[in-house]
Amino acid sequence: MKIKGRLIWITFSFLAVASLIILAIGFGLAVTEVTGPSTPSPDSRNPSDTDETRGMEKDLLLGLGDSLTRGTGDTNGQGYFERVHQSLREKNRGISAVNLGIKGQTSEDLTKQIQQDRVQRLLKESRWITVTIGGNDLFRGSGSLEKIDLEKAENTRQAYEKNLQSILSDIREQNPDAPVFLFGLYNPFGHLEDSEKTSALVTEWNQTIRAVSQEYTKVVVVPIDDIFQLNPEKYLYSDHFHPNEKGYAFMSQRLMQAMQVDGEGSVNGG
Repeated sequence: MKIKGRLIWITFSFLAVASLIILAIGFGLAVTEVTGPSTPSPDSRNPSDTDETRGMEKDLLLGLGDSLTRGTGDTNGQGYFERVHQSLREKNRGISAVNLGIKGQTSEDLTKQIQQDRVQRLLKESRWITVTIGGNDLFRGSGSLEKIDLEKAENTRQAYEKNLQSILSDIREQNPDAPVFLFGLYNPFGHLEDSEKTSALVTEWNQTIRAVSQEYTKVVVVPIDDIFQLNPEKYLYSDHFHPNEKGYAFMSQRLMQAMQVDGEGSVNGG
């Protein structure tokens, strides 16, 4: 009996330790998902990517860009992109989606990603294209929050402008017809002291986005800065940088309005 009881105790202890290890690993992965830089492996897939092999026949929603397209900060894992995908599927079950957003991606990174054969093939197949890009350029390339370097910020903005022109030109080369929905930037630091400087930079960069978009047909800018302007803490994730569920819900509403989707899942304008 003593031996049997000891074996039971050892087994129980082993299972308890194993459970703690698994829990710790899971927590670490969750933290990395939110805060760490990300470069997806060639085999990584979003759940919505599974439609890629089914023959999309021009009913494809394609997402490009950074962590906002990826959905970082949404504990439900949807972000704006999957919310819009599901809304479209309610109107037309034949609509598929591929999310190519990468956490931490800059405009220079996107100019390289868009040259990949797989991405160019998907661009050709796309019916709608969404893009979020520029936030990492702006806040990495403008000095620190404590001391914004205006000269550095301007040099970064000029480089971003050229990259954005390259991105939109490459998209139009692969697909002249699909509307491109380009999200504007927002200021996640509007609740901090001296927020006037960061707000002024965001305004200037949004003007650049609008100016570049006008150089191309069917490129629609989706503004979101006002969503976060008055009450940023309500719509930001706990990292005070990415949107939370409410923030992404607003983004998806703005995008659906811009897409002007009718009951058949067709775009009326843009």
